[in-house]
Amino acid sequence: MPGQDIPRGGGESLALADAALARPNFDVAALRSLVAGVDLGSFAKAADRVARSSSAVSAQIRKLEEQAGTPLFVKSGRGLALTDAGDAMLRYARRMIELNDEAAAAVRGVNLDGWVRVGLQEDFGEAILPDVLGRFARAHPKVRIEARVARNADLLDRLDANQLDLALVWGDPVSAALLSRPGIDSEVIAQVPMQWVGAA
Repeated sequence: MPGQDIPRGGGESLALADAALARPNFDVAALRSLVAGVDLGSFAKAADRVARSSSAVSAQIRKLEEQAGTPLFVKSGRGLALTDAGDAMLRYARRMIELNDEAAAAVRGVNLDGWVRVGLQEDFGEAILPDVLGRFARAHPKVRIEARVARNADLLDRLDANQLDLALVWGDPVSAALLSRPGIDSEVIAQVPMQWVGAA
């Protein structure tokens, strides 16, 4: 009742309830290292991607496991494989990073306007284009996007001719030669393992 003290005889149960309500706040930087390590197949490569030392990335992964309360990786041969918990964490990590970056872009780019010319490789352009354009439009409602889906060679030619501002292409030797030219910035965003496909 109002004006009466709440009995404190159950101090232990109150402490347990408080602990049960506690929730970890996962660090987005650590989640980036997790995603990079899985995508690149190596935490050493992930360290280069996120501009941290290998020991720092290892510490980030250990911290994520401590917060999750369960291992995210298990040894598999000479490498590591995701546990079920790690697989779940990876899915949420991608979503959290996307939301974080979308929020940052929206806050920083409120007043951006104009046109952006984007080229996407036809192998995956149609699969990711709607989602990418949707997130970009929400973050930058005043910016208009001119998107082109084409073959690698066509996109590289247009990038070289300054007909595109941005292109997502396969990193073959021809692409590497062009992307190394002065004035063109490039970044490896993922490595896709080769797979053989044949009739059963």
